[in-house]
Amino acid sequence: MSIAADTRVTAAPRAHRLLRLPSAEGLFSAGVLVLVGVLVGIPTLAVLVMSLRQGLPGQARPLTLANFAEVFSDPFTAHVMGNTLAFAAAAIGVTLLFAVPLVWLVTRTDLPGKETIYVLMTIGILIPVFLRVIGWILLFSPQIGIVNQALMAALGLSEPPLNLYNVIGMAVTQGVSFVPAAFFMIVAAYRAIDPALEEAAYTSGASRLQTVLRVNLPLTLPAILGVTVYLLMTAISVFETPALLGLPSRTFVLSSAIYFAVTPQTGLPKYGLAATYGLIMMALGLLASYLYFRVVSESKKYAVISGKGYRPRLLELGRWKWLGLGFVAFYFALEIFLPLAALLWASLLPYLQVPSPAALREVSLNNYLALPNYVSWTPILNTIILVLAAPTLTMLLSLACSWVVVRSRSAVRGPLDTLAFLPHAIPSIVFAVALAWLALSYRSWLPIYGSIVIIILAHTISHLAYGTRTMNSTMIQVHSELEEAGRLSGANALQVFYRILLPLVSPAIFNAWLWLALLSSREVTMALVLYAPSTEVLTTLVWKMWGSSWIGPVSALGVILIAVVTAIVFVLRSMFTRFYRGAALSG
Repeated sequence: MSIAADTRVTAAPRAHRLLRLPSAEGLFSAGVLVLVGVLVGIPTLAVLVMSLRQGLPGQARPLTLANFAEVFSDPFTAHVMGNTLAFAAAAIGVTLLFAVPLVWLVTRTDLPGKETIYVLMTIGILIPVFLRVIGWILLFSPQIGIVNQALMAALGLSEPPLNLYNVIGMAVTQGVSFVPAAFFMIVAAYRAIDPALEEAAYTSGASRLQTVLRVNLPLTLPAILGVTVYLLMTAISVFETPALLGLPSRTFVLSSAIYFAVTPQTGLPKYGLAATYGLIMMALGLLASYLYFRVVSESKKYAVISGKGYRPRLLELGRWKWLGLGFVAFYFALEIFLPLAALLWASLLPYLQVPSPAALREVSLNNYLALPNYVSWTPILNTIILVLAAPTLTMLLSLACSWVVVRSRSAVRGPLDTLAFLPHAIPSIVFAVALAWLALSYRSWLPIYGSIVIIILAHTISHLAYGTRTMNSTMIQVHSELEEAGRLSGANALQVFYRILLPLVSPAIFNAWLWLALLSSREVTMALVLYAPSTEVLTTLVWKMWGSSWIGPVSALGVILIAVVTAIVFVLRSMFTRFYRGAALSG
Protein backbone atom coordinates (compact mmCIF):
# COMPACT_ATOMS: atom_id res chain seq x y z
CA MET A 1 0.00 0.00 0.00
CA SER A 2 2.72 2.43 0.95
CA ILE A 3 4.77 1.37 -2.05
CA ALA A 4 1.86 2.11 -4.41
CA ALA A 5 1.25 5.44 -2.72
CA ASP A 6 4.90 6.33 -3.05
CA THR A 7 4.77 5.38 -6.72
CA ARG A 8 1.78 7.64 -7.31
CA VAL A 9 3.44 10.46 -5.43
CA THR A 10 6.69 10.25 -7.41
CA ALA A 11 4.96 9.61 -10.73
CA ALA A 12 2.74 12.68 -10.52
CA PRO A 13 5.53 15.28 -10.69
CA ARG A 14 7.20 13.31 -13.52
CA ALA A 15 3.97 13.35 -15.52
CA HIS A 16 3.58 17.03 -14.77
CA ARG A 17 7.06 17.69 -16.14
CA LEU A 18 6.30 15.74 -19.29
CA LEU A 19 3.07 17.68 -19.94
CA ARG A 20 4.42 21.12 -18.97
CA LEU A 21 3.46 23.76 -21.53
CA PRO A 22 6.05 26.16 -22.94
CA SER A 23 6.44 29.39 -21.03
CA ALA A 24 5.56 32.79 -22.45
CA GLU A 25 9.28 33.54 -22.73
CA GLY A 26 9.88 30.33 -24.68
CA LEU A 27 6.98 30.98 -27.05
CA PHE A 28 8.14 34.52 -27.68
CA SER A 29 11.73 33.41 -28.32
CA ALA A 30 10.58 30.69 -30.71
CA GLY A 31 8.33 33.14 -32.53
CA VAL A 32 11.18 35.62 -33.00
CA LEU A 33 13.45 32.84 -34.25
CA VAL A 34 10.83 31.70 -36.79
CA LEU A 35 10.26 35.27 -38.00
CA VAL A 36 13.96 36.01 -38.43
CA GLY A 37 14.48 32.60 -40.00
CA VAL A 38 11.81 33.35 -42.59
CA LEU A 39 13.07 36.87 -43.34
CA VAL A 40 16.77 35.99 -43.51
CA GLY A 41 16.90 32.25 -44.16
CA ILE A 42 14.48 32.02 -47.09
CA PRO A 43 16.18 34.70 -49.25
CA THR A 44 19.57 33.16 -48.43
CA LEU A 45 18.39 29.71 -49.55
CA ALA A 46 16.73 31.30 -52.58
CA VAL A 47 20.15 32.45 -53.80
CA LEU A 48 21.33 28.83 -53.83
CA VAL A 49 18.17 27.63 -55.58
CA MET A 50 18.43 30.45 -58.16
CA SER A 51 21.99 29.47 -58.98
CA LEU A 52 20.76 25.93 -59.83
CA ARG A 53 18.03 27.08 -62.20
CA GLN A 54 17.89 28.74 -65.59
CA GLY A 55 15.12 30.75 -67.17
CA LEU A 56 12.75 33.31 -65.72
CA PRO A 57 11.26 33.19 -62.19
CA GLY A 58 8.28 30.89 -61.86
CA GLN A 59 9.26 28.64 -64.76
CA ALA A 60 9.45 24.96 -63.85
CA ARG A 61 13.00 24.02 -64.82
CA PRO A 62 15.16 21.13 -63.54
CA LEU A 63 18.11 21.83 -61.26
CA THR A 64 21.35 22.26 -63.19
CA LEU A 65 24.97 23.31 -62.74
CA ALA A 66 24.95 25.18 -66.05
CA ASN A 67 25.22 28.58 -64.37
CA PHE A 68 28.33 27.51 -62.46
CA ALA A 69 29.86 26.09 -65.64
CA GLU A 70 29.19 29.34 -67.48
CA VAL A 71 30.54 31.56 -64.72
CA PHE A 72 33.71 29.63 -63.91
CA SER A 73 34.63 28.86 -67.52
CA ASP A 74 34.18 32.44 -68.72
CA PRO A 75 37.36 34.62 -68.71
CA PHE A 76 35.06 37.53 -67.85
CA THR A 77 34.67 36.10 -64.32
CA ALA A 78 38.41 36.18 -63.65
CA HIS A 79 38.49 39.74 -64.95
CA VAL A 80 35.59 40.74 -62.68
CA MET A 81 37.18 39.07 -59.65
CA GLY A 82 40.47 40.83 -60.31
CA ASN A 83 38.70 44.19 -60.62
CA THR A 84 36.72 43.55 -57.43
CA LEU A 85 39.73 42.66 -55.31
CA ALA A 86 41.90 45.44 -56.76
CA PHE A 87 39.13 47.99 -56.21
CA ALA A 88 38.50 46.83 -52.63
CA ALA A 89 42.20 46.77 -51.70
CA ALA A 90 42.95 50.17 -53.22
CA ALA A 91 39.85 51.76 -51.67
CA ILE A 92 40.81 50.50 -48.21
CA GLY A 93 44.36 51.77 -48.72
CA VAL A 94 43.06 55.25 -49.57
CA THR A 95 40.75 55.17 -46.54
CA LEU A 96 43.50 54.27 -44.08
CA LEU A 97 45.86 56.79 -45.66
CA PHE A 98 43.47 59.54 -44.58
CA ALA A 99 41.67 58.05 -41.56
CA VAL A 100 44.64 57.03 -39.39
CA PRO A 101 46.49 60.39 -39.57
CA LEU A 102 43.21 62.27 -39.02
CA VAL A 103 42.41 60.22 -35.92
CA TRP A 104 45.94 60.71 -34.57
CA LEU A 105 45.76 64.47 -35.11
CA VAL A 106 42.38 64.75 -33.37
CA THR A 107 43.07 62.47 -30.40
CA ARG A 108 46.80 62.74 -29.65
CA THR A 109 47.72 66.32 -30.58
CA ASP A 110 46.70 69.90 -29.77
CA LEU A 111 45.39 70.52 -33.29
CA PRO A 112 42.84 73.38 -33.18
CA GLY A 113 39.28 73.07 -34.53
CA LYS A 114 38.59 69.51 -33.38
CA GLU A 115 34.86 70.11 -32.86
CA THR A 116 34.61 71.40 -36.42
CA ILE A 117 36.33 68.24 -37.66
CA TYR A 118 33.76 66.07 -35.87
CA VAL A 119 30.88 68.10 -37.35
CA LEU A 120 32.34 67.86 -40.87
CA MET A 121 32.86 64.11 -40.45
CA THR A 122 29.18 63.78 -39.55
CA ILE A 123 28.17 65.82 -42.59
CA GLY A 124 30.38 63.58 -44.71
CA ILE A 125 28.36 60.57 -43.56
CA LEU A 126 25.11 62.35 -44.41
CA ILE A 127 26.01 62.95 -48.07
CA PRO A 128 24.85 60.04 -50.28
CA VAL A 129 27.78 58.32 -51.95
CA PHE A 130 26.30 58.43 -55.44
CA LEU A 131 25.77 62.22 -55.22
CA ARG A 132 29.39 62.63 -54.13
CA VAL A 133 30.48 60.50 -57.09
CA ILE A 134 28.38 62.64 -59.44
CA GLY A 135 30.19 65.67 -58.01
CA TRP A 136 33.53 64.02 -58.76
CA ILE A 137 32.39 63.26 -62.32
CA LEU A 138 31.44 66.92 -62.79
CA LEU A 139 34.98 67.82 -61.72
CA PHE A 140 37.17 65.13 -63.30
CA SER A 141 35.24 63.49 -66.14
CA PRO A 142 37.35 63.34 -69.35
CA GLN A 143 34.37 64.63 -71.35
CA ILE A 144 32.67 67.25 -69.14
CA GLY A 145 34.89 67.61 -66.06
CA ILE A 146 35.48 71.21 -64.99
CA VAL A 147 39.04 70.50 -63.81
CA ASN A 148 39.94 68.66 -67.01
CA GLN A 149 38.52 71.46 -69.15
CA ALA A 150 40.43 74.08 -67.15
CA LEU A 151 43.73 72.14 -67.34
CA MET A 152 43.39 71.54 -71.08
CA ALA A 153 42.72 75.24 -71.69
CA ALA A 154 45.52 76.40 -69.38
CA LEU A 155 48.16 73.93 -70.58
CA GLY A 156 47.11 73.69 -74.23
CA LEU A 157 46.50 69.93 -74.00
CA SER A 158 44.57 68.02 -76.63
CA GLU A 159 43.71 65.14 -74.28
CA PRO A 160 42.24 65.35 -70.75
CA PRO A 161 45.01 64.68 -68.18
CA LEU A 162 42.73 63.08 -65.55
CA ASN A 163 40.41 60.10 -65.84
CA LEU A 164 38.08 58.65 -63.19
CA TYR A 165 36.71 55.85 -65.35
CA ASN A 166 39.04 53.07 -64.20
CA VAL A 167 39.72 50.98 -61.11
CA ILE A 168 42.04 53.59 -59.59
CA GLY A 169 39.49 56.37 -60.04
CA MET A 170 36.79 54.17 -58.55
CA ALA A 171 39.00 53.25 -55.58
CA VAL A 172 40.05 56.82 -54.78
CA THR A 173 36.46 58.06 -54.91
CA GLN A 174 35.12 55.21 -52.79
CA GLY A 175 38.07 55.24 -50.40
CA VAL A 176 37.57 58.91 -49.57
CA SER A 177 33.88 58.24 -48.84
CA PHE A 178 34.81 55.44 -46.39
CA VAL A 179 36.92 57.75 -44.22
CA PRO A 180 34.16 59.08 -41.88
CA ALA A 181 33.08 55.55 -40.93
CA ALA A 182 36.68 54.44 -40.40
CA PHE A 183 37.41 57.60 -38.39
CA PHE A 184 34.62 56.96 -35.88
CA MET A 185 35.56 53.27 -35.60
CA ILE A 186 39.25 53.94 -34.87
CA VAL A 187 38.98 57.07 -32.74
CA ALA A 188 38.16 55.22 -29.49
CA ALA A 189 41.30 53.07 -29.75
CA TYR A 190 43.58 56.11 -30.11
CA ARG A 191 41.89 57.89 -27.22
CA ALA A 192 42.59 54.87 -25.00
CA ILE A 193 46.38 54.86 -25.44
CA ASP A 194 48.14 55.46 -22.14
CA PRO A 195 50.32 58.59 -22.62
CA ALA A 196 52.97 57.06 -20.32
CA LEU A 197 53.89 54.73 -23.19
CA GLU A 198 54.51 57.66 -25.52
CA GLU A 199 56.47 59.54 -22.85
CA ALA A 200 58.65 56.47 -22.32
CA ALA A 201 59.43 56.44 -26.04
CA TYR A 202 60.33 60.14 -26.03
CA THR A 203 62.53 59.63 -22.94
CA SER A 204 64.42 56.88 -24.74
CA GLY A 205 65.20 59.27 -27.58
CA ALA A 206 62.56 58.29 -30.12
CA SER A 207 61.29 61.00 -32.46
CA ARG A 208 57.61 61.83 -32.93
CA LEU A 209 57.46 59.79 -36.13
CA GLN A 210 59.19 56.82 -34.52
CA THR A 211 56.77 57.01 -31.58
CA VAL A 212 53.79 56.99 -33.94
CA LEU A 213 55.15 54.04 -35.91
CA ARG A 214 56.47 51.98 -32.97
CA VAL A 215 54.00 52.82 -30.19
CA ASN A 216 50.73 54.27 -31.47
CA LEU A 217 50.40 52.12 -34.56
CA PRO A 218 51.13 48.72 -32.95
CA LEU A 219 48.82 49.44 -29.98
CA THR A 220 45.92 50.33 -32.26
CA LEU A 221 46.62 47.59 -34.78
CA PRO A 222 43.61 45.43 -33.76
CA ALA A 223 41.25 48.39 -34.27
CA ILE A 224 42.82 49.19 -37.63
CA LEU A 225 42.67 45.53 -38.72
CA GLY A 226 39.03 45.35 -37.61
CA VAL A 227 38.19 48.42 -39.68
CA THR A 228 40.13 46.98 -42.62
CA VAL A 229 38.16 43.74 -42.61
CA TYR A 230 34.87 45.58 -42.07
CA LEU A 231 35.60 47.87 -45.02
CA LEU A 232 36.62 44.85 -47.08
CA MET A 233 33.11 43.42 -46.63
CA THR A 234 31.66 46.78 -47.62
CA ALA A 235 33.96 47.41 -50.58
CA ILE A 236 33.21 44.02 -52.11
CA SER A 237 29.48 44.74 -52.09
CA VAL A 238 29.22 48.47 -53.00
CA PHE A 239 27.52 49.22 -56.28
CA GLU A 240 27.03 52.96 -56.85
CA THR A 241 30.67 53.97 -57.41
CA PRO A 242 31.60 50.96 -59.62
CA ALA A 243 28.43 51.47 -61.67
CA LEU A 244 28.80 55.23 -62.18
CA LEU A 245 32.54 55.14 -62.89
CA GLY A 246 32.94 51.62 -64.26
CA LEU A 247 30.16 51.46 -66.84
CA PRO A 248 31.58 54.10 -69.24
CA SER A 249 34.80 52.10 -69.54
CA ARG A 250 33.12 48.66 -69.26
CA THR A 251 34.97 48.03 -65.97
CA PHE A 252 32.85 45.55 -64.02
CA VAL A 253 33.06 44.32 -60.44
CA LEU A 254 30.90 41.63 -58.84
CA SER A 255 28.13 44.00 -57.74
CA SER A 256 27.77 45.65 -61.15
CA ALA A 257 27.94 42.25 -62.89
CA ILE A 258 25.02 41.07 -60.71
CA TYR A 259 23.01 44.21 -61.43
CA PHE A 260 23.45 44.06 -65.18
CA ALA A 261 22.64 40.32 -65.16
CA VAL A 262 19.14 41.03 -63.77
CA THR A 263 18.63 44.38 -65.53
CA PRO A 264 20.26 43.88 -68.94
CA GLN A 265 20.15 46.62 -71.55
CA THR A 266 19.08 43.98 -74.09
CA GLY A 267 17.62 40.50 -73.70
CA LEU A 268 16.01 38.79 -70.72
CA PRO A 269 17.21 38.87 -67.10
CA LYS A 270 19.55 36.05 -66.04
CA TYR A 271 18.70 35.43 -62.40
CA GLY A 272 20.67 32.19 -62.28
CA LEU A 273 23.82 33.93 -63.44
CA ALA A 274 23.28 36.76 -60.94
CA ALA A 275 22.79 34.23 -58.12
CA THR A 276 26.03 32.45 -59.01
CA TYR A 277 27.93 35.73 -58.82
CA GLY A 278 26.02 36.36 -55.58
CA LEU A 279 27.30 33.11 -54.08
CA ILE A 280 30.86 34.25 -54.79
CA MET A 281 30.13 37.52 -52.98
CA MET A 282 28.53 35.62 -50.08
CA ALA A 283 31.60 33.40 -49.76
CA LEU A 284 33.88 36.44 -49.69
CA GLY A 285 31.59 38.15 -47.16
CA LEU A 286 31.49 35.14 -44.85
CA LEU A 287 35.27 34.80 -45.03
CA ALA A 288 35.65 38.48 -44.16
CA SER A 289 33.20 38.07 -41.26
CA TYR A 290 35.24 35.18 -39.90
CA LEU A 291 38.41 37.25 -40.12
CA TYR A 292 36.65 40.17 -38.42
CA PHE A 293 35.60 38.04 -35.43
CA ARG A 294 39.11 36.61 -35.17
CA VAL A 295 40.59 40.11 -35.06
CA VAL A 296 38.06 41.30 -32.48
CA SER A 297 38.61 38.23 -30.29
CA GLU A 298 42.37 38.91 -30.23
CA SER A 299 41.98 42.60 -29.35
CA LYS A 300 42.06 42.00 -25.57
CA LYS A 301 45.76 41.26 -25.84
CA TYR A 302 46.29 44.91 -26.75
CA ALA A 303 44.67 46.60 -23.72
CA VAL A 304 46.35 49.97 -23.33
CA ILE A 305 44.52 51.78 -20.49
CA SER A 306 46.28 51.18 -17.19
CA GLY A 307 43.32 52.27 -15.07
CA LYS A 308 44.91 54.10 -12.13
CA GLY A 309 46.25 57.56 -12.89
CA TYR A 310 45.21 57.47 -16.56
CA ARG A 311 45.08 61.00 -18.02
CA PRO A 312 45.50 61.55 -21.76
CA ARG A 313 48.08 64.21 -22.67
CA LEU A 314 48.23 65.98 -26.00
CA LEU A 315 51.30 66.32 -28.13
CA GLU A 316 52.14 69.94 -29.00
CA LEU A 317 52.49 70.28 -32.75
CA GLY A 318 54.20 73.66 -32.70
CA ARG A 319 55.20 74.75 -36.17
CA TRP A 320 53.78 71.49 -37.61
CA LYS A 321 50.27 72.67 -36.71
CA TRP A 322 49.81 74.31 -40.11
CA LEU A 323 50.84 71.13 -41.90
CA GLY A 324 48.23 69.21 -39.89
CA LEU A 325 45.54 71.77 -40.67
CA GLY A 326 46.53 71.62 -44.34
CA PHE A 327 46.12 67.84 -44.37
CA VAL A 328 42.68 68.14 -42.74
CA ALA A 329 41.65 70.84 -45.21
CA PHE A 330 42.87 68.73 -48.16
CA TYR A 331 40.79 65.77 -47.03
CA PHE A 332 37.58 67.75 -46.49
CA ALA A 333 38.08 69.45 -49.83
CA LEU A 334 38.02 66.02 -51.48
CA GLU A 335 35.24 64.64 -49.28
CA ILE A 336 32.78 67.53 -49.04
CA PHE A 337 33.68 70.93 -50.47
CA LEU A 338 34.77 70.12 -54.03
CA PRO A 339 31.92 67.64 -54.83
CA LEU A 340 29.31 69.93 -53.23
CA ALA A 341 30.73 72.98 -54.98
CA ALA A 342 30.58 71.13 -58.31
CA LEU A 343 26.94 70.12 -57.70
CA LEU A 344 25.99 73.64 -56.65
CA TRP A 345 27.79 75.22 -59.61
CA ALA A 346 26.21 72.82 -62.11
CA SER A 347 22.76 73.39 -60.59
CA LEU A 348 22.99 77.13 -61.35
CA LEU A 349 23.94 76.84 -65.02
CA PRO A 350 22.03 75.79 -68.16
CA TYR A 351 25.00 73.55 -69.06
CA LEU A 352 28.27 72.70 -67.33
CA GLN A 353 31.01 75.30 -67.81
CA VAL A 354 34.38 76.20 -66.32
CA PRO A 355 33.96 79.07 -63.81
CA SER A 356 34.49 82.36 -65.61
CA PRO A 357 32.94 85.86 -65.83
CA ALA A 358 30.92 84.68 -68.84
CA ALA A 359 29.62 81.67 -66.92
CA LEU A 360 28.69 83.84 -63.93
CA ARG A 361 26.41 85.89 -66.18
CA GLU A 362 24.39 82.72 -66.89
CA VAL A 363 23.88 81.77 -63.23
CA SER A 364 20.19 81.37 -62.34
CA LEU A 365 17.72 79.27 -60.34
CA ASN A 366 16.05 77.89 -63.44
CA ASN A 367 17.05 74.28 -62.70
CA TYR A 368 15.50 74.52 -59.24
CA LEU A 369 12.34 76.14 -60.57
CA ALA A 370 12.04 73.42 -63.24
CA LEU A 371 12.24 70.49 -60.78
CA PRO A 372 8.43 70.03 -60.63
CA ASN A 373 8.68 69.01 -64.30
CA TYR A 374 10.95 66.11 -63.31
CA VAL A 375 9.82 65.17 -59.80
CA SER A 376 6.30 63.84 -59.21
CA TRP A 377 4.69 63.06 -55.87
CA THR A 378 5.26 59.29 -56.26
CA PRO A 379 9.02 59.22 -55.44
CA ILE A 380 8.55 61.78 -52.66
CA LEU A 381 5.77 59.82 -50.95
CA ASN A 382 7.56 56.49 -51.47
CA THR A 383 10.74 57.93 -49.94
CA ILE A 384 8.84 59.23 -46.90
CA ILE A 385 7.12 55.86 -46.40
CA LEU A 386 10.42 54.00 -46.81
CA VAL A 387 12.36 56.26 -44.43
CA LEU A 388 9.68 55.95 -41.73
CA ALA A 389 8.67 52.30 -42.13
CA ALA A 390 11.96 50.46 -42.77
CA PRO A 391 13.92 51.77 -39.73
CA THR A 392 10.88 51.32 -37.46
CA LEU A 393 10.38 47.69 -38.49
CA THR A 394 14.12 47.02 -38.25
CA MET A 395 14.38 48.43 -34.73
CA LEU A 396 11.25 46.59 -33.52
CA LEU A 397 12.65 43.30 -34.79
CA SER A 398 16.15 44.14 -33.48
CA LEU A 399 14.75 44.96 -30.05
CA ALA A 400 12.94 41.62 -29.92
CA CYS A 401 16.05 39.70 -31.08
CA SER A 402 18.34 41.44 -28.61
CA TRP A 403 15.98 40.85 -25.71
CA VAL A 404 15.96 37.12 -26.48
CA VAL A 405 19.75 36.98 -26.98
CA VAL A 406 20.77 39.13 -23.99
CA ARG A 407 17.93 38.89 -21.47
CA SER A 408 16.22 35.53 -21.92
CA ARG A 409 17.42 32.05 -20.97
CA SER A 410 16.07 30.51 -24.16
CA ALA A 411 18.00 27.79 -25.97
CA VAL A 412 17.50 29.59 -29.30
CA ARG A 413 19.71 32.55 -28.34
CA GLY A 414 22.77 31.34 -30.27
CA PRO A 415 20.98 30.41 -33.53
CA LEU A 416 18.96 33.64 -33.39
CA ASP A 417 22.05 35.81 -32.94
CA THR A 418 23.78 34.05 -35.85
CA LEU A 419 20.78 34.51 -38.13
CA ALA A 420 20.46 38.17 -37.20
CA PHE A 421 24.12 38.81 -38.04
CA LEU A 422 23.99 36.96 -41.38
CA PRO A 423 22.75 39.98 -43.42
CA HIS A 424 25.98 41.79 -42.55
CA ALA A 425 28.00 39.15 -44.39
CA ILE A 426 25.65 38.97 -47.39
CA PRO A 427 25.67 42.01 -49.73
CA SER A 428 22.41 43.91 -49.96
CA ILE A 429 22.26 43.54 -53.72
CA VAL A 430 22.19 39.75 -53.30
CA PHE A 431 19.24 39.99 -50.89
CA ALA A 432 17.44 42.31 -53.32
CA VAL A 433 17.91 39.89 -56.22
CA ALA A 434 16.67 37.00 -54.06
CA LEU A 435 13.57 38.93 -52.98
CA ALA A 436 12.82 39.91 -56.58
CA TRP A 437 13.10 36.28 -57.69
CA LEU A 438 10.89 35.05 -54.83
CA ALA A 439 8.27 37.74 -55.41
CA LEU A 440 8.13 36.99 -59.14
CA SER A 441 8.10 33.23 -58.62
CA TYR A 442 5.23 33.31 -56.09
CA ARG A 443 3.45 36.48 -57.20
CA SER A 444 0.06 34.71 -57.28
CA TRP A 445 -0.10 34.49 -53.48
CA LEU A 446 2.61 37.00 -52.53
CA PRO A 447 1.69 40.13 -54.52
CA ILE A 448 4.45 42.45 -53.28
CA TYR A 449 6.53 42.84 -56.43
CA GLY A 450 6.09 46.30 -57.88
CA SER A 451 5.09 47.79 -54.51
CA ILE A 452 7.02 49.79 -51.95
CA VAL A 453 6.49 46.89 -49.53
CA ILE A 454 9.21 44.77 -51.12
CA ILE A 455 11.76 47.60 -50.85
CA ILE A 456 10.83 48.13 -47.19
CA LEU A 457 11.26 44.39 -46.63
CA ALA A 458 14.68 44.45 -48.32
CA HIS A 459 15.84 47.34 -46.13
CA THR A 460 14.56 45.65 -42.98
CA ILE A 461 16.46 42.44 -43.71
CA SER A 462 19.63 44.17 -44.86
CA HIS A 463 19.84 46.46 -41.80
CA LEU A 464 18.91 43.84 -39.19
CA ALA A 465 22.55 43.06 -38.36
CA TYR A 466 23.29 46.69 -37.50
CA GLY A 467 20.16 47.01 -35.37
CA THR A 468 20.82 43.86 -33.36
CA ARG A 469 24.54 44.66 -32.83
CA THR A 470 23.57 48.08 -31.49
CA MET A 471 20.84 46.79 -29.19
CA ASN A 472 22.92 43.83 -27.96
CA SER A 473 25.73 46.08 -26.78
CA THR A 474 23.26 48.52 -25.21
CA MET A 475 21.26 45.89 -23.30
CA ILE A 476 24.44 44.31 -21.97
CA GLN A 477 25.26 47.61 -20.29
CA VAL A 478 21.89 47.70 -18.44
CA HIS A 479 22.23 45.65 -15.23
CA SER A 480 19.51 43.03 -14.72
CA GLU A 481 19.09 44.12 -11.07
CA LEU A 482 16.90 47.00 -12.25
CA GLU A 483 14.46 44.62 -13.92
CA GLU A 484 14.57 42.24 -10.94
CA ALA A 485 13.60 45.13 -8.67
CA GLY A 486 10.60 45.80 -10.91
CA ARG A 487 9.48 42.17 -10.74
CA LEU A 488 9.82 42.16 -6.95
CA SER A 489 7.58 45.22 -6.79
CA GLY A 490 4.83 43.28 -8.57
CA ALA A 491 5.30 44.34 -12.22
CA ASN A 492 4.87 41.70 -14.91
CA ALA A 493 7.36 41.09 -17.70
CA LEU A 494 5.67 43.49 -20.13
CA GLN A 495 5.53 46.28 -17.54
CA VAL A 496 9.19 45.76 -16.63
CA PHE A 497 10.17 45.97 -20.29
CA TYR A 498 8.01 49.03 -21.04
CA ARG A 499 8.70 51.04 -17.86
CA ILE A 500 12.29 50.09 -17.01
CA LEU A 501 14.28 48.60 -19.89
CA LEU A 502 12.81 50.58 -22.78
CA PRO A 503 13.45 54.06 -21.29
CA LEU A 504 17.03 53.09 -20.48
CA VAL A 505 17.82 51.93 -24.02
CA SER A 506 15.75 54.61 -25.81
CA PRO A 507 18.79 56.82 -26.68
CA ALA A 508 20.42 53.89 -28.48
CA ILE A 509 17.13 53.06 -30.21
CA PHE A 510 16.78 56.64 -31.44
CA ASN A 511 20.38 56.88 -32.65
CA ALA A 512 20.12 53.55 -34.47
CA TRP A 513 16.72 54.49 -35.94
CA LEU A 514 18.11 57.81 -37.18
CA TRP A 515 21.14 56.14 -38.76
CA LEU A 516 18.96 53.52 -40.47
CA ALA A 517 16.60 56.25 -41.70
CA LEU A 518 19.60 58.00 -43.18
CA LEU A 519 20.75 54.78 -44.86
CA SER A 520 17.28 54.23 -46.29
CA SER A 521 17.10 57.77 -47.63
CA ARG A 522 20.44 57.47 -49.47
CA GLU A 523 20.33 53.79 -50.53
CA VAL A 524 20.00 53.21 -54.26
CA THR A 525 21.24 49.67 -54.96
CA MET A 526 18.29 47.65 -53.64
CA ALA A 527 15.81 50.22 -54.93
CA LEU A 528 17.26 49.88 -58.44
CA VAL A 529 17.16 46.06 -58.40
CA LEU A 530 13.54 46.13 -57.16
CA TYR A 531 12.56 49.09 -59.33
CA ALA A 532 9.10 49.49 -60.79
CA PRO A 533 7.34 52.73 -61.82
CA SER A 534 5.16 52.55 -58.70
CA THR A 535 8.15 51.96 -56.38
CA GLU A 536 10.30 54.85 -57.55
CA VAL A 537 12.06 56.72 -54.73
CA LEU A 538 14.11 59.89 -54.90
CA THR A 539 17.44 58.06 -55.19
CA THR A 540 16.30 56.02 -58.20
CA LEU A 541 14.82 59.18 -59.72
CA VAL A 542 18.21 60.92 -59.44
CA TRP A 543 19.86 57.84 -60.95
CA LYS A 544 17.47 57.86 -63.93
CA MET A 545 17.87 61.59 -64.47
CA TRP A 546 21.65 61.23 -64.46
CA GLY A 547 21.36 58.41 -67.00
CA SER A 548 19.40 60.80 -69.20
CA SER A 549 22.23 63.40 -68.94
CA TRP A 550 20.05 66.01 -67.21
CA ILE A 551 23.04 67.48 -65.42
CA GLY A 552 21.46 70.72 -64.21
CA PRO A 553 18.25 69.23 -62.75
CA VAL A 554 20.18 66.32 -61.20
CA SER A 555 22.57 68.72 -59.51
CA ALA A 556 19.71 70.90 -58.24
CA LEU A 557 17.84 67.91 -56.84
CA GLY A 558 21.04 66.60 -55.26
CA VAL A 559 21.76 69.89 -53.52
CA ILE A 560 18.21 69.99 -52.14
CA LEU A 561 18.39 66.38 -50.91
CA ILE A 562 21.69 66.96 -49.11
CA ALA A 563 20.44 70.17 -47.49
CA VAL A 564 17.12 68.64 -46.37
CA VAL A 565 18.64 65.42 -44.98
CA THR A 566 21.38 67.32 -43.12
CA ALA A 567 18.90 69.75 -41.59
CA ILE A 568 16.46 67.00 -40.53
CA VAL A 569 19.20 64.90 -38.89
CA PHE A 570 20.62 67.80 -36.88
CA VAL A 571 17.15 69.01 -35.82
CA LEU A 572 16.03 65.53 -34.71
CA ARG A 573 19.24 64.91 -32.79
CA SER A 574 18.95 68.29 -31.08
CA MET A 575 15.29 67.70 -30.16
CA PHE A 576 15.93 64.22 -28.78
CA THR A 577 19.00 65.35 -26.82
CA ARG A 578 17.00 68.13 -25.15
CA PHE A 579 14.09 65.79 -24.45
CA TYR A 580 16.31 63.10 -22.94
CA ARG A 581 18.21 65.60 -20.79
CA GLY A 582 14.92 67.08 -19.58
CA ALA A 583 13.56 63.62 -18.75
CA ALA A 584 16.76 62.73 -16.90
CA LEU A 585 16.63 65.92 -14.84
CA SER A 586 12.95 65.52 -13.98
CA GLY A 587 13.54 61.88 -13.04
